[in-house]
Amino acid sequence: MTSMSGFDSQRLPRTSSQSSERRSSAAHNGASSIQSLGAMLRERREAIGISLAEVEAATRIRQKYLSALESDDWHLLPGEVVGRGFLRNYAEYLGLDGNEVLELRRQAVDVSLAAALANTSAGTSLPPERQVDYRPKEVDLKDEPDGIPRSEIRLGPFLVGLALVALVFLGWWGISRLSGPIGALWTGARERTAQVLSGPEATPTTVVAGVVNAQNITPPGGGQGEGAGGDAGSQAGGLGGAAPVLVPTDTPTPTAPAAPVVQDAPADTPTPVPPTPTFTPVPPTPTFTPEPALPTDTPTPEPLPVVAPACPDPRAVITAPGVNQVVNGVIGVMGTAVHEQFQYYKLEYAEGANAAGGFIYFAGANGPVNGGLLGSLDTRALPNGAYTIQLTVVDQTGNFPPPCQVSVVIQN
Repeated sequence: MTSMSGFDSQRLPRTSSQSSERRSSAAHNGASSIQSLGAMLRERREAIGISLAEVEAATRIRQKYLSALESDDWHLLPGEVVGRGFLRNYAEYLGLDGNEVLELRRQAVDVSLAAALANTSAGTSLPPERQVDYRPKEVDLKDEPDGIPRSEIRLGPFLVGLALVALVFLGWWGISRLSGPIGALWTGARERTAQVLSGPEATPTTVVAGVVNAQNITPPGGGQGEGAGGDAGSQAGGLGGAAPVLVPTDTPTPTAPAAPVVQDAPADTPTPVPPTPTFTPVPPTPTFTPEPALPTDTPTPEPLPVVAPACPDPRAVITAPGVNQVVNGVIGVMGTAVHEQFQYYKLEYAEGANAAGGFIYFAGANGPVNGGLLGSLDTRALPNGAYTIQLTVVDQTGNFPPPCQVSVVIQN
């Protein structure tokens, strides 16, 4: 890319002295700067060797705006702000510094502002650079103990929960152990209460009779009788009012059988027994059973006579089914279908009585029929209700006499 002597000096790095010189001379060279800006752009483009059309394709800036920038006709641009945007993009495309070119534009447009800033700090040179040490500063870090600090474990809630579990377990264990005795006590108390409430009952007493031998009788004082071979009767009489005590002996001595002494059992006081209620059967209440009604002869309604429809033309006639006849299942359509120039006949049906349209074909033939079966209609595939059956006879010319219609009622 070739250089341009008039603009290369503008693209050099700006120093403080160059900036101050540019600002100081801006007030005196404002008119020349705006004229040299457009010429500088045009000379730069011509030095590169590109046309405005190529610049337009690359920057998407229309040629008339590019030409206005090169001729310094800023009044042809959409505005100052948009024009400066075009100027920056055009300058950068030509390899120029867009900021410097915009600075020239600002100096050229606002001459009074450049003159006002010439004697201020904006026109002076920049202060010298200050040496700044950007190296990181060493800072003492606080020593931290090795390892991760463990959080304090609180055992209070855990122990409380464990104690509650233990109490629940002990309560369940105690209830399971005491349920048997408590249940037995409760059952006994209920039975005792039931006995008390039901009243006293006679308790049978068993009387035990025992045989007392003379050798087994011991006086109450512990001594023997007057003699072992003494009279058994006297020993028995010496008992007085004392009760005999039975003392077992290891070897029984056979003796003569003595009269058995039977203790009188205390007489039981008879307890009155409540009378046992006797069940008196109640005779069943007789129930009235209506006699079945005698069957009565129901007159069977005679079928209504089949009335054939009144067909307007004798060449197309339906004789069966009749008018408003109730049909079901597969029905046969009887009648006549003839013509002098007969071609074919067709049978159709439509929903509703005396239907005027919407007929659907279901049977037909290419030969005439005189008083016979014209076709069959399966009513099982149709909903119950009123329908219209129509017979049409067509001649060789495609014309046909008035069709014959009959209304029927399908009831499956």
